[in-house]
Amino acid sequence: MKEQLFSKDFHNNIKKNVEKNFREFIEDLREDFKRGFTTDVVDADFLEQLSDILQDECFDKYSPLKFYWLNLIDNLIYLIQLHEELLSENDIDSNELEEIENELFNFWNESELAESFHGYLNEGAPVIEASNNLLPLVENQIISFYVLHLSLYRQEFEDALMYQTVPELGDYEKKFYLGDDHRFVTLKKTPETFPSLPIRFISQEEKKIAIEIDDVAVNLVIEKGSNPVKVDETDLYVLSAFEEGEKKIEEFKKSISSALAQIKKAAPHLHTTFKSFTHTIVSVSEKEDESYSMQSLPGYSSININSADQVELMNELIHENGHHYLNALLNHQELINDDDAKIYYSPWKKTPQTIHEIYRCFFAFYWSLELYCCLYSASKEVSAKIHQKMLVEFLRLDYCRLDFQHAFKNKRITKDGNQLINMIYGRIDELKKEVNLAAVDTSAPKEVTELKNGLTKARALNKLI
Repeated sequence: MKEQLFSKDFHNNIKKNVEKNFREFIEDLREDFKRGFTTDVVDADFLEQLSDILQDECFDKYSPLKFYWLNLIDNLIYLIQLHEELLSENDIDSNELEEIENELFNFWNESELAESFHGYLNEGAPVIEASNNLLPLVENQIISFYVLHLSLYRQEFEDALMYQTVPELGDYEKKFYLGDDHRFVTLKKTPETFPSLPIRFISQEEKKIAIEIDDVAVNLVIEKGSNPVKVDETDLYVLSAFEEGEKKIEEFKKSISSALAQIKKAAPHLHTTFKSFTHTIVSVSEKEDESYSMQSLPGYSSININSADQVELMNELIHENGHHYLNALLNHQELINDDDAKIYYSPWKKTPQTIHEIYRCFFAFYWSLELYCCLYSASKEVSAKIHQKMLVEFLRLDYCRLDFQHAFKNKRITKDGNQLINMIYGRIDELKKEVNLAAVDTSAPKEVTELKNGLTKARALNKLI
């Protein structure tokens, strides 16, 4: 079973399941609108536009950006349900009302519009009123994202269509990207509305777009995306989300190619896994962001261009790929039962967290451990660099065993979720033997000893019932 983790066929089956769910969701939406879906929560004209958009044949085929767009729809449906429950004429007891309002609050509080949401709340608006004020922005992003990234139709707007740029796609003040092939537009001047862009006209066929700047429609060219880095038979796109990164992009591509070549040599199974789930790297600055990725944007990794060294870059590539791997599983399979209880100590964040957060960290950092162990076994030259990191991850991952057993027993983790955890622990136990952990641990650095002592104290303080 453990070999499945690295199997290309297993990876492909996961992705096929995600694509299947995507197509089923699209068909369900089409059927809902055919039956005359209505709601008073959102604008009627928007619903009419959405009904037309869903008939576009482009949605018959899956792509990462279509998945992202469908996630916007999913969020809107969730908001509509919450609003309709709050506005229902049926009597709602105070506890249920509070629970629904908390869900609504949490949605906006964790969204990109959190600042605007809190602005309304600070002015005295109730949660539902603040939410209602923000709904048009969600509607607008659904339409504008479709127009810019998915539609092939020529469109012109008398009133500018506002598009919220997406940094995770590489967008920044001087440039924004379009489509899965990463066509881009260079801005001659940044609109005052940025990070929103007022779109007046677009023609993919003519490769033209007009952005409203200072009340004037400025015509710009849609340019072809840069050539990808070749990783065996697959394409890996490398973009930049800030101006200085553009100057270093070719150097960054070489660093990534070198890092992946080293991974392939030391750990071919990790190289295969990387190719299965990552297709686009967006460079971010160390001063602004650490490396990260999003469940709603499959295969896009925002990677720190200023990684300290090659080992760190290798780890960031593999670590974020681990997030994509788990996200692909979560996008079609129930592994974790949502639970807000922060009762499990996180060895990574050093605070109590939900089982969902622990599960995600565990899965991603397992791949870091796999990398460190393979590098440690393959070369004495790098062993000094990764010795400490390897021991640290062994300790952190081992700490979570009891927590996962407790979570499964208390139905916070599903049967499938527990099976995956056990599969990984089977591999971790193999790695312990392969690197002869007992011998290595006798010369553990001070930082590792301190972590071990800290986890012992954490276990004593965080007793599970």
